[in-house]
Amino acid sequence: MKKFKYTILSVLLLTFIFTGCDDVLDVELDDEIRSTEAITDDISLRSAVIGLYDIMQSGTYYGGEFIMAQALTGGIADATGFRERFAQLDEAVIPASSAYIESNWVDIYALVNSSNLVFDKMEELGLENDNAAGSAHFFRALGLFDALRQFGKFTENDSPYGIPVFTDYVNVNAALEIPRSSVAASYAQIISDLETAIELLVYDEDKFMVSKATAEALLARVYLYQGNYVMAEELATSVIENPDYALNSDYNEIYETEGSAEAIFELQFTEIDGNSLTEYFSISPPEVSANYDDFFQPMDADDDPRSYLYYDNGRVVFVDKYGTNDGVLGGNAILFRLSEMYLIRAEARARQNPDDLEMAIEDLNEVRTRSLPDMPVIAEEVAGFSDFVDILLEERARELAFEGHRWFDIVRLDRAEAILGIESFRTVYPIPQREIAISGGVIEQNPGY
Repeated sequence: MKKFKYTILSVLLLTFIFTGCDDVLDVELDDEIRSTEAITDDISLRSAVIGLYDIMQSGTYYGGEFIMAQALTGGIADATGFRERFAQLDEAVIPASSAYIESNWVDIYALVNSSNLVFDKMEELGLENDNAAGSAHFFRALGLFDALRQFGKFTENDSPYGIPVFTDYVNVNAALEIPRSSVAASYAQIISDLETAIELLVYDEDKFMVSKATAEALLARVYLYQGNYVMAEELATSVIENPDYALNSDYNEIYETEGSAEAIFELQFTEIDGNSLTEYFSISPPEVSANYDDFFQPMDADDDPRSYLYYDNGRVVFVDKYGTNDGVLGGNAILFRLSEMYLIRAEARARQNPDDLEMAIEDLNEVRTRSLPDMPVIAEEVAGFSDFVDILLEERARELAFEGHRWFDIVRLDRAEAILGIESFRTVYPIPQREIAISGGVIEQNPGY
């Protein structure tokens, strides 16, 4: 098994650019100047790209709270600890002062701006490296997409409420002058970055580094969210037909074996740079647990092997996907895997042919019958598209729970208000009030907040 440790370079001090706290801004300006000098040749360029993985490992990004937030707000998790920000997410009533959204915004735009720095230095120094450039395009797209689907009206292509989009490295002062782009313009930049990444990257069996297939998987997801179902089906099919990937015969293998056949991209953690998810889920009581009535119990009643990754101690349901010991923190975050591609293609096909769901159900059953071979979805029992959505949501919940999908699924499939009983404006997170304040109102708040 190939192992590596993501390294932190001085370029990654950019994490603090957008904090908006005057004391941080004052002390970080010199660090920003040094960070622009961190890339001097091809070797330091490659090190800087590895540093982008490190940003994603943040405890409020893919190394922790971003994953937990989507489960909490999506209704399949409960806040069982004592942290206010998790309780707010659990209620799906999130203030603009939420500690989670403030920190996650910083992480996301650190990833975007650090990617921009890679491009700026490559151009300045005349460096050519397709893998470095392709990876940076992928990471910028991922950061912008994660911002859009949390803080923008990502289901409304004609909405002006997208996110701040910029493709040049910016300092603190310039960052304060960047307004929100429209949703359409936000998607356009994300898609452009991923198309470029696909051109530059190559297919690679390494599951721990971004590859051409990783970019294809993200683009399939982006097209699904945008509503371009033809292209979502095409990109998902490309990944499904790639011989480097195959569904594991045992669902749980992807959590027990790093880089298994089904994995497309895993963000690798070691004991040194541990995954905060393990700690949050494993302490007693855990900060966040699996919801019993609406999520765990139906799986358990079906004897669904996907329920074996949870432990019901009679008081709370522990999530064991990332390990069972808060002192062992090496569990990887699985960002892309093949089963999601089948579910994307199933939905894309159903959206295109709502009156003929046979092919969509066939794809859905590829995933379902791996865990429940005696309980396939029968086409005759699916009366129409609405019934299919109900089944799809249940299948995606069981298959992809606690991997950063649930909230976005119920929002884009127009079920959040009914499932959670929330007001419609709350299907979009608020922009952190701190960002609005330090921009002097250049960044506009989402309606309703």
